[in-house]
Amino acid sequence: MVQGSTDVPYPEGVAGDATVLLDVDVDKYGYVSKVQVTAGATPFAEQARQAVLEWRFTPARRAGVSVAARIRARVQFHQEPPPDAAPATPSAATTPVDAPLDTPARPPAAPEAPAPPEEIIVRGTRRELGQTTLSASDVRELPGAFGDPFRAIEALPGVSPIVSGLPFFYIRGAPPNDNAFFVDGIRVPLLFHIGIGEGVIHPALIDHVDFYPGAAPAAYGGSAGAVIAGQTREPAAVAHGEANVRLIDAGALLESPFGDGRGSALVAGRYGYPGPIVSAITPTLRLNYWDYQTRLSWRLNARDTLGVFAFGSHDYLGSANTRNGEVGPIAEQLGSDFHRLDVRYDHALADGNLRLAATFGYDAQGGANADDDDSGPSLTTITNLSAALRLEADSRLSASVRVRGGASVQLDHYGFAQGEGALAQNAMPQSPLSESADPPPTNVSSGAHADIVWHVTPRVEIVPGARVDVFRSTRANGPNGARATTTVPAFDPRLSVRVTLTPAVAWLSSLGLSHQYPSLRVGGVPALLLTVPGFPVGDAQLQTVAQASQGVEVALPADFTLSTTGFFSGWSGLTDLTANCLRIMPATTPAQGNPNAPPPEGPYVCPANQPAHGVAYGVELLLRRPLSKRLSGWLSYTLSRSRRDEHFITESGGDAQARVASDYDRTHVLNAIVAYDLGRRWRAGARLIVLSGTPFSNLRGNVPAPPYNAYRDPAFYRVDVRLEKRWALGKDGYFAFIAEGQNVTLRRERTPFSLDCEGNQTPQGGSTQCRHSEVGPLTIPSLGVEASF
Repeated sequence: MVQGSTDVPYPEGVAGDATVLLDVDVDKYGYVSKVQVTAGATPFAEQARQAVLEWRFTPARRAGVSVAARIRARVQFHQEPPPDAAPATPSAATTPVDAPLDTPARPPAAPEAPAPPEEIIVRGTRRELGQTTLSASDVRELPGAFGDPFRAIEALPGVSPIVSGLPFFYIRGAPPNDNAFFVDGIRVPLLFHIGIGEGVIHPALIDHVDFYPGAAPAAYGGSAGAVIAGQTREPAAVAHGEANVRLIDAGALLESPFGDGRGSALVAGRYGYPGPIVSAITPTLRLNYWDYQTRLSWRLNARDTLGVFAFGSHDYLGSANTRNGEVGPIAEQLGSDFHRLDVRYDHALADGNLRLAATFGYDAQGGANADDDDSGPSLTTITNLSAALRLEADSRLSASVRVRGGASVQLDHYGFAQGEGALAQNAMPQSPLSESADPPPTNVSSGAHADIVWHVTPRVEIVPGARVDVFRSTRANGPNGARATTTVPAFDPRLSVRVTLTPAVAWLSSLGLSHQYPSLRVGGVPALLLTVPGFPVGDAQLQTVAQASQGVEVALPADFTLSTTGFFSGWSGLTDLTANCLRIMPATTPAQGNPNAPPPEGPYVCPANQPAHGVAYGVELLLRRPLSKRLSGWLSYTLSRSRRDEHFITESGGDAQARVASDYDRTHVLNAIVAYDLGRRWRAGARLIVLSGTPFSNLRGNVPAPPYNAYRDPAFYRVDVRLEKRWALGKDGYFAFIAEGQNVTLRRERTPFSLDCEGNQTPQGGSTQCRHSEVGPLTIPSLGVEASF
């Protein structure tokens, strides 16, 4: 039942009668979280949608417990001719036409009656400014995503994979290690399995994924890049489950209430075995992965709930080197394990909510360094034992003001191990790690944040906010075991503004400042380089980024939406995948006239071994129609540049600096998706990804020759397909057969990991023409069945 008036103002500048049907999602507190128009014409449809966002309902209940629900509402607009003596105002009447989908049926609504003249109170929860939300139901049918909402991130504008198909992304120029990942507010090192890119949380447990490419809300800190936050579903009021078996993995989820509905228990997991499929296509690769999740909740009373959420993930990626046409043994290149245990207490406020939670974690991230001889790679492994405490609060002070805030403290105790291998004994550096950070540090990060969601007028919303953090690092310093402590404070202001220009057009602005610990790169040259997210090296200089964006959102006919956004990001102290030390060059150059001579015996040096400075700027476009529609489409395009200040060794042995294109810069990134419901529960879809090539330099000996990074690899494209057939299973369940393929054309891609100079030894102006080496094809075919009950 709606609390208060359901009057909807008649739109200005139109005439006639109209009826609008809407699907309204109501959370367990009675707030409207989403409104979707299912029938109705513009501008009546948008007028109704905006008004319904402001309603508040009496929460639906099952077994005495408040639950989320969906209802269908009908808004009828009538234009009545004014009487001769007293003009009347056009009006609209609203009637709920369906009971909540997740609650027992209600009696039919009473006949329409004039609503009392009460003030309408804004209660709707709008999408965050600068946020893109992907619901699980919208993206589970995305071709190439394998039913996983996290994989859909790759199809959004501003996202550029370092290699197509691998879940490591540059987002608006920020390297993978600067992007922050959260699950229910819990920070995790990654959201994707390494080799295949599946999410580390079972898809049936994910309600939606929030994507902030820049200037995220103040609640998210410690990140100099994008924020990707997954939110799990509320505990279910009835028992249900889901299972799937495919060529690449198998997974299941089971959930059931207990204790007369006061408690809920959930277990889920997935085991991946893509190795045989991948090896048949790319025999030099080996993959496996698994993950698990378990959740318990118990309602103490009408306002208080206790919960425990435990989850974890494991990944293994191995590869073999090929020399002289012979394939060597498989050796581990990348490995990842993490586990989290979150204990939480939730309290429902009179007009909001509060959460107090403690999190305990273990991480182990590792990678192989360069392997330039037959003795095998050297593995670098970093472990982290962590403990964190966080407080989150959200309360509405008035009809137009909502306040959010919180505080957190986290302890990270790191360990560092270098495996035995050829490069462990050579002089080539393994990472940009300062001497003061070995042994690794113990860090304490503490902070507080607050912001205000203020509806200045019905058309203007501003969200000013800020967070204050203190980064404190303690580490051994010198051979005598003395300890040194570095403490660095940071202040991060944020501001977002939304102006509704017309019912169909909105203007959005956001800007903010963010800080992050330095990060440690694991891996050498030319092996695959990845950076362990969030590993601080203990130096005083934090990574700092200023981010700004300006965009326009337009609601188009036929449920299409169009957004265009311009952005700018500027970094200092950036720890990039290739910052400075990727350009490792000999201290003395080869003899002149012989540019192909091998480099002299060490020592190798990395001049100006300091974090980089850089900028990124561009324009993003997103045109989409919900994938739940019979005919759906999605067009995402990014035109951008990412540039870095790099240092080089000149032929004379000096140090040169230039601002050049980032080694992972892609000027053009395009995603085009189309899906169609063929009828009889058949659905087919296809996806095209086009990536422009990454830059590289010619070589003079082993030294990049000017102009630096002035050449580009050829563009790469990838085609993904999906075909699904469903059968009904009981009242609410289904059984499905799914055939899916990633990179079905078996395209190989050139990557910045290493240069291939063989066959290109002809000096051109004293330089050697090289190209980036090819990898792949990274392709994944999948046949499987899925059932839900």
